[in-house]
Amino acid sequence: MVVIPELWARKYGTQLADMGVSYAIYVQNGYYITKGRPADLDRAYQSARCILTISDDASRCVALAFPGAEHKILRVHYSVDAQRFWPDTAKENIITYMPRKLADHSSKVLFFLRHHLPAHWRIVPIDGLNEVQVAALLKRSKIFMAFSHFEGCPLPPLEAALSGNQVIGYTGQGAKEYWLPEIFEEVASGDVAGFAQRVLDKVQAIDQAEQFELPLSAIRTLAETYSEAQERKDMLEFLKAMGLNTNGLPT
Repeated sequence: MVVIPELWARKYGTQLADMGVSYAIYVQNGYYITKGRPADLDRAYQSARCILTISDDASRCVALAFPGAEHKILRVHYSVDAQRFWPDTAKENIITYMPRKLADHSSKVLFFLRHHLPAHWRIVPIDGLNEVQVAALLKRSKIFMAFSHFEGCPLPPLEAALSGNQVIGYTGQGAKEYWLPEIFEEVASGDVAGFAQRVLDKVQAIDQAEQFELPLSAIRTLAETYSEAQERKDMLEFLKAMGLNTNGLPT
């Protein structure tokens, strides 16, 4: 049994089908499934025994692109280490973002913010850091700017939310499933001027509040949904769907 990512389906899906090998396709981005010759992709997905999808949005994309394959879809969750990405009471007036995500958009937002952001606030890019350093920075920041673009289930906004940030920005479509109103504020993709104004409004609201409130109930909900236990449960369901023996595996 073989599991291939969606980007390999166009080449290896038909090869595996010709060889009679049982295989599954793991769709981590529903917007990558369009890459390849339509006829090859149709055969690859129709011949797959199971189609794993990383989000509800990815499931929707697969069902829309390959009618008749809907019954093969199995939604799975990734897990985020809530021991590492969890709020810290020592918050600072920091706004974080990832400059490699839609760099043109983020640079324009920063340009619009430059004359209006209060002097006691600063913007810190998340760049060239390992996971431990990213988690440490997110624990200190209060606002995260999300520049997600056509993503399966974007991880940075979720990590920022689990770390106690207010998240403002694009959903990338895939993040809509976890976009809880207590934490997240959506900006229409491309509305960079509106993006900057939303950030300024949030800064003003935080400054006017007596203290920075952490929406712990919503954070716990996210931590449970994207937990190691949920990921393990999904993987066991996948093994069963593929007819594999799960005896002796931890549940």
